[in-house]
Amino acid sequence: MTDIVEDRDGDLLILRLNRPQSMNALGVDLREALTDRVERLAAAKDARALMITGTGRAFCAGADLPTLLARRDRVVQSLDDGVNRLIALLRGLPIPVVCAVNGAAAGAGVSLALASDVLVAAESAKFHLAFVRIGAAMDAGSSLFLTRTIGAARSRALAMMGGHFDARTGKDWGAVHEVWPDEVFEAEARALAKSLSEGPTRTIGLIKRQINFAESHALDAVLPFEAVAQGQAFAGEDLEIGVAAFLERKPAAFKGR
Repeated sequence: MTDIVEDRDGDLLILRLNRPQSMNALGVDLREALTDRVERLAAAKDARALMITGTGRAFCAGADLPTLLARRDRVVQSLDDGVNRLIALLRGLPIPVVCAVNGAAAGAGVSLALASDVLVAAESAKFHLAFVRIGAAMDAGSSLFLTRTIGAARSRALAMMGGHFDARTGKDWGAVHEVWPDEVFEAEARALAKSLSEGPTRTIGLIKRQINFAESHALDAVLPFEAVAQGQAFAGEDLEIGVAAFLERKPAAFKGR
């Protein structure tokens, strides 16, 4: 069985986690396969948007516990070389990343979902902060992502009690962008990701960098950072295309450059 199933829809690359028998837990093989493909995408720039989803009843059940236990004396190194590297790659990818959560997400699976630029979910999806239930602390960026999206108070309560929230609650709290009924979820998620892939994706990459920067800097640093990014946007071909289309009152056919 292939750990990652690839699908193309024009300039959209879809990567499907494909270990349903383990609820797509991030075992070494699956995690390395996903990391390798994201790394190659960053280098080759062979797509203008990325969508990640899962096969079966789960999006991602988090870490593969037997593997982690077998390496418990090297857990820091395992995280740094493993899932932390994957999360950093996704956050730094210069194209929009959509995570389409088709079912349960737990532990590092929640981190993977929250590391995306746009998180969408099926109505049946649930997000489990299960770390504490096995005596583990948070990892893979979950403490940062949760605090910034749902707030510190909710994050503390959920993480300390091993709680969960459903897709609709996630949308109410600001963690999930859109929720669709299960029967139309995949088609809707694909359509949203496809629309991003047809946008001014070079500029979207600049916007992604701006927001990442703004999360950890004050206004006096953000303003000049924005100005530099805007200069890069104005030097791009897509701005000329967008302005011309706006003036002619017709849809823009962006090229991602």
